[in-house]
Amino acid sequence: MDDPQSITNLEKRMAWEQARETVPGDFPALPPLPAGRYTSDLFFELEQKFLWSKVWLYAAHDSQLPDPGDFVLLDIPGKAVFLVRGRDGRVRAFYNVCSHRGAPLVREPCGKENRLRCTYHQWTYDLDGRLLAVMDERDFPQPFDKSTLGLQEVRCEAWGRWLFINEDANATPLREWLGMIATEFDQFGIDTLRPAAIRSYTLECNWKLTMDAFLEVYHIKGIHPKTVGASLDHRGAVMGLLPNGHTRMTCPTRMTQAEAGRSRGYNAGDSTQMPSIPLGHIAANYHVSHNVFPNLITPTSDSARQFLMFWPLSRTRTRVDVVHHGRDWGDGERPAGWEALLAFWDVVMQEDLQFLEWQQKAVLSPGFKGYRLSYMERRIYYAHESIDRTMGVENIPEDLRAVPVLDAFRERPEDFAADPLERVSAG
Repeated sequence: MDDPQSITNLEKRMAWEQARETVPGDFPALPPLPAGRYTSDLFFELEQKFLWSKVWLYAAHDSQLPDPGDFVLLDIPGKAVFLVRGRDGRVRAFYNVCSHRGAPLVREPCGKENRLRCTYHQWTYDLDGRLLAVMDERDFPQPFDKSTLGLQEVRCEAWGRWLFINEDANATPLREWLGMIATEFDQFGIDTLRPAAIRSYTLECNWKLTMDAFLEVYHIKGIHPKTVGASLDHRGAVMGLLPNGHTRMTCPTRMTQAEAGRSRGYNAGDSTQMPSIPLGHIAANYHVSHNVFPNLITPTSDSARQFLMFWPLSRTRTRVDVVHHGRDWGDGERPAGWEALLAFWDVVMQEDLQFLEWQQKAVLSPGFKGYRLSYMERRIYYAHESIDRTMGVENIPEDLRAVPVLDAFRERPEDFAADPLERVSAG
């Protein structure tokens, strides 16, 4: 993406977006998204059954489990899963369910164990999930085959040092599923990043209402006039609709990443502030944000990379986790510049979240007739199309579906080399 031709084409496309006076001629009018996608108990239940069990979800960073026996209990709603590093160095994911009567093996957020023992009835497992010992084994009919009663494993794969889980044994491998996003991230030195902080926000609204707010820049002038709105030109934003439901947004800026950081009180590259993250030309000079389907948004800067994740706690309740990753600073306390960066992000998040609980009340009313989205908001519609595609359109009542209209506008790797104005409607 960062070769000279791709840079030229992107800048040409930004200029076209800034200058256009209407929507591209062959871009379809986006059908209203049904209100029930945000309000229906049935749609929420379908998501639990057919969406969250089939997708790759961020679980933890490799640095959280440095040694054999280290474990992390995941705080993913509806997922009784923990990670543990085995004696062979491999990180595995298991359901937190004893094979005896379903009691948990792990009850602390993190820790270290030489063996995994259910403290209810003392069944004991090795770090690779094998059942080693059963208390009073004589009381079970013999022969008693422990080899069939190990912990149930969940798929766990790594993207750099980021660990993801997927409950679907037949899912596409993680790196292949990430596709173009993984390729684009290769330039960012992701193996050198580590978590520096996490912030969580709980809201009384549907998870998709929350995520939708971060998939467009149409709101920039109204919501962020004194923060990010001052540095972004939303009218020139270029949207990429990528395979497998992922998306990318590249937005012109009025200052470079380094200038923006200095204006907010943190200076990437200054060892007393924070080590800088390597960026290519595009990420260094423009605002780039990716959406890793279904619920992870990650903007790019030279000082930090955030993982914003949107977790459904109920039909009308959501937790937003923001994991702030930075360049590894070595031993000791994190650099002083993090305090200014986190304070800035707290303000931006409060700005973004301020209307969402009010919006949920509004969409529950008879006055809400569905989303009416613009060309600039097409990442939202594409995300909903992708949700339906993952869940299986046949499983969704017709009045709750997002009518598929954007398949022809998906981006391909070869599109970077082509003249963007020859296929400008491709998003």
